[in-house]
Amino acid sequence: MALGKADLVLHGGVILGHPGCDSVAIAGGRITAVGGFNELKPLVGPRTHMVRLVGRAVAPGLIDSHLHFQEAASAAVGLQVSRAHTIADLQTDLRTGAARTAPGNWLKAFGCDEALLKERRSPTRKELDDAVPKHPLRLRHQTLHASWLNSRAIRALGLEAPDFKPPDGVQLVRDSAGNLSGLVVGMEEWITRRLPPVTAADLEARARVFSRELAAAGTTAFTDATARNGLDEIRLFARLRSEHSFCQRAFLMLGAAHLDEVTEARAAAESAGMTLTAVKFIPDASTDPAMTAQQVVRAIAAGLDCAFHATEIEELEAALSAVELAQLKMPDCGTTRWRIEHGGLIPPDYVARLRAVGAWVVTNPGFVHFRGDKYRAEPGLVPYLYRVRSLKAAGIEIAGATDAPVTPARPLAAIAAAVSRTTASGERLAPDETVSPDEALALFTRSAAKLARLEAGEIAIGRLADLIVLPHNPCDMTAAEIVNLQVDMTLIDGHIVYERGVSALTSGIANA
Repeated sequence: MALGKADLVLHGGVILGHPGCDSVAIAGGRITAVGGFNELKPLVGPRTHMVRLVGRAVAPGLIDSHLHFQEAASAAVGLQVSRAHTIADLQTDLRTGAARTAPGNWLKAFGCDEALLKERRSPTRKELDDAVPKHPLRLRHQTLHASWLNSRAIRALGLEAPDFKPPDGVQLVRDSAGNLSGLVVGMEEWITRRLPPVTAADLEARARVFSRELAAAGTTAFTDATARNGLDEIRLFARLRSEHSFCQRAFLMLGAAHLDEVTEARAAAESAGMTLTAVKFIPDASTDPAMTAQQVVRAIAAGLDCAFHATEIEELEAALSAVELAQLKMPDCGTTRWRIEHGGLIPPDYVARLRAVGAWVVTNPGFVHFRGDKYRAEPGLVPYLYRVRSLKAAGIEIAGATDAPVTPARPLAAIAAAVSRTTASGERLAPDETVSPDEALALFTRSAAKLARLEAGEIAIGRLADLIVLPHNPCDMTAAEIVNLQVDMTLIDGHIVYERGVSALTSGIANA
């Protein structure tokens, strides 16, 4: 037990990982004691803030190892259409959003995936025009890799101009008559740069809203895994963090295209108390592994981890090939973490290669629930989707992430999905990959903290006081109970940044 008085004592509850203990003491942003309340009483002084738990459970704060903060913040304040189950539902949502937007202004919507609609097809250009006739519309695909545009948006962007030349790698989908259908793939950054700029005030407001959403979900730290992150984006994060627009601990990836900016980007992140943690690569079947390996060596030399987007088998093959070549070029990689982001499909013959290179898999168990019904059309792939149990059994390190806004920024929902492997329609996918509630929780606590090299993730003396208070112990609950579990309180660095039923200002988000 540490000497001196505690800043905060949580008492009279269940402390995860400590049977028989009912209290936690915090001082200087760290856990200083865990035990029975009678043992901790000497740490209580006149300035100690006491929180009576009344049987509630204290758990480590949840760490989201892969999300996209700016996109999720935009989606949090924008028009969400992810609940639409049919084209008609989608049109209704778009009409509702258009009615709240001044005619002529861009309508930005997010969250459509044609594979999850009853019709199993994209909305047509005419259907988009019928729903939104007076605004240019950009409807982003839930994967963030494509958008649908109505006719006003197509004209505003000049996509049908005689002299228009699409950027390399872009797919402009056309209908049977040869006209643009409205679906454009691989053009997201190009479109974003040509939309009206978002003001600094709007960016700050979005960040505050999303930070509140994260805190309400129990998220105390996150890694932004956006591949387009360059110096400008890192500086934006630093400004938002310095202005207290978000309170979570932030780990940022740098896009591989911006490796030349690594020194300035690291300095910008560290100036605001954040960590530049990894370089993000998006290899595919057309990528030359030798070229990627050269970039990987540069990232290692800069002291950064290497993260590889891999939702498909071809991407996984390209990632592992690059890592294997890089390890031959640079056998001593020090403490480099090799991160396979998503690991959407990992067939059995790749498991030994993952273990051989010492790769981590940052999995998205929430995809099984929120997007699982689209995978049922390919039953041969289902056993290899977002694996957890078999990878752990093979000795592969694994952490969890939501990939928000692709799925909701709710780690508890992802934890429930790892326990049940149940889709939104109630079907179970690869039930042999289920894990216990404690193992699922560890994906977003102990393992995630280890991946980030963060002194958190468990309730132990000396660890950072990033904690959450829950009505019940999630390790004693079913998946159906966990998915509906609400967070009562979230603490970061020993400060209460969220309390259910209390406004953002008084709960401390604005001042964290």
